[in-house]
Amino acid sequence: MKSNLFRSVLAISILIIGVLLAKCKQPIQPDDGGVGIIVPGKSVEGIKLGDLKEAVVAKLGRPTSVGWADGIYRSWRTFSYLDGPYAGLRIDFIDSGATYGPVDEIGAVAPYSGKTKEGIGIGSTLGMVHGVYGLPDTSLYNPAQHWAADFYCINQKKFEIHYEDSVVTTFSIGYFIPMPEDPLYPCK
Repeated sequence: MKSNLFRSVLAISILIIGVLLAKCKQPIQPDDGGVGIIVPGKSVEGIKLGDLKEAVVAKLGRPTSVGWADGIYRSWRTFSYLDGPYAGLRIDFIDSGATYGPVDEIGAVAPYSGKTKEGIGIGSTLGMVHGVYGLPDTSLYNPAQHWAADFYCINQKKFEIHYEDSVVTTFSIGYFIPMPEDPLYPCK
């Protein structure tokens, strides 16, 4: 009887250990973002659309420069990271007058090196982007100056990608608060 009980306990223990080990081998899903990860429509470097200034500073540190950007439909307070591990990253907060509003848009240029889970980032080709995301919802082209821009609606947010000579030079995700009056906004 003790032998059968021992075998049952041993079999259950091995089963439990096997299940736990199988869970440990599963890759971490970058759906919530993190260091070096771009999640179109959600986050860059773990900074999510809608985060507040304090969360950005806690994750990325103080920006190299702070400024303002005016658009036709909205204005922003901007953090720019020009050196260090986040060089090339720009965080735009909705300008709420005397205070910073939530993160509305996140963009990047070289030398930023983050990538999507599919490997798309600065330096990817137009063919790679279209291979992963398909044809865009909207595009702009200027063949004389060798540039193009693609606009996708992913997770109900804009994913904007600019190319020079068919190579990604900049991208942005946003808006946290939809901007349907923007004629290039693909999430209408």
